[in-house]
Amino acid sequence: MDDTTLTRALATLPDWLDSLDGWQSLDIDYHPPRVERLFRPFEDGRIALHRVHPCEPADALFHPHPWPCAIQVLRGTYEMALGAGPAEAAPPRSAWLRAEAPFRYAMAHPDGWHAVRIVGAPALTVMVTGHPWDRRGPRPTTALAPLAPPLAGRLLADVRDALTRPARAVR
Repeated sequence: MDDTTLTRALATLPDWLDSLDGWQSLDIDYHPPRVERLFRPFEDGRIALHRVHPCEPADALFHPHPWPCAIQVLRGTYEMALGAGPAEAAPPRSAWLRAEAPFRYAMAHPDGWHAVRIVGAPALTVMVTGHPWDRRGPRPTTALAPLAPPLAGRLLADVRDALTRPARAVR
C-alpha cells in the first residue's frame, strides 16, 4: 500500500459522496476510540471513511491492522503511538507523534502497530486498504452494528465538505 493508491482514491472519492448507495457501514464501539466507518470496494481492497472520536491517551487501542493501508487525515488533531512486533501481544510503544490535518501515513508492514487518539473535535479520515495479511489483532468482543442512516449520511456529507474545504497545515 502506498501514497499513490491513496491519491487515486482521493481523486475517485468525489464521485461517490452524493449518495449512500454502494457504501456499507460499521459503528466500531467495542474499544476506544469510537470509529464511525463507511466503506466500499476500491481497486484490490477497500476505501473507508472514518469519523474518529476523542478518547483518553491510555484508552486508545494499540493494534496492528489486518491489511496494508494508507490514511489521509482530512480534519482534526491526531496523536498516534507507534510500535512493531510479530506477536499477538502488544509490543512496546517506540514513538509518539502528533499531527494536524492534512496529514498522511501508511501502515505497510504486518508487524506495525499503532494507537490513535484524537484531540478536541472528532477527526475525519480516508483510508485505503490492500489484500489482508495472515495477521490477527484485537477483535471485537461483540458484533458490530451498522451506523444509523442519519449518522452515515452525516459522515458522507462531512467528508464531502472536508474535501471541498481542506484543512490547512499548521506552520
